[in-house]
Amino acid sequence: MKRFAVIGDPIAHSLSPNLHKEVYRQLGLDASFEKTHVIPDNLHSFMNSNELDGFNVTIPHKQSVIPFLDELDESAQTIGAVNCIKNGKGFNTDWIGFLQALEINEFNLNGKDCTILGAGGAARAIAFGLVKAGVKSISIKNRTKDKAEQLLDWINSVFTNNDPSEIPDVIINCTPLGMWPETESMPMALNEIKPNLTLVDTIYNPIETEWLKLGKEKGAKVIGGLDMFIAQGLASADIWFGKKISETVDIEKIRQFLNSQF
Repeated sequence: MKRFAVIGDPIAHSLSPNLHKEVYRQLGLDASFEKTHVIPDNLHSFMNSNELDGFNVTIPHKQSVIPFLDELDESAQTIGAVNCIKNGKGFNTDWIGFLQALEINEFNLNGKDCTILGAGGAARAIAFGLVKAGVKSISIKNRTKDKAEQLLDWINSVFTNNDPSEIPDVIINCTPLGMWPETESMPMALNEIKPNLTLVDTIYNPIETEWLKLGKEKGAKVIGGLDMFIAQGLASADIWFGKKISETVDIEKIRQFLNSQF
């Protein structure tokens, strides 16, 4: 039996085991998937001792795990963040999941002014995806100004025509604000939400955050994090099994199954 996991701190909110176990059930794969609580101080020992066939990485380890890896694939190297690991090699499937989620929701990013909330590993992956999608500009808002400036410097190094706009068309939440169990926290002030905005959340638990609910009430278009979560997870499974798992599963059944878990 192949053994997989997701590591993070916190990790109780994660539905990764539910997602992957449904994939294994559909395809009759002999595999297990667990969630493992790894605090930052224990990351080194986990990386040295685990015997997993592959694992996902979530907050807060997406960047700090890199020194413990033997190599990175091209996108993870460029982004400087990892969410998928196999045999000591780091990959990034977050940006793939993000772009696929917007495609599923029939939203075209080309030519849009975008603002990212947050400046961690997820924000870097989303920024990479935005550049790939041909957006007009990317700006960053983060509670720590230094981190925002560092991320913007990196974005400008790979997106030389970037001219951040004060008035975005799209706002993407890459912070954990609003995630279960602290579902009342908001990533931005309510008076900043306008009817002409598109709000995209990378959080999938709850399936619709308070931020998105209030955005919808104000007339904004909203896209939740579930489709991105599914797409990045399937892209990880493709890497672990060395075949196109993502093209052989019934994604609608996965979506229905995950919806039933809330």
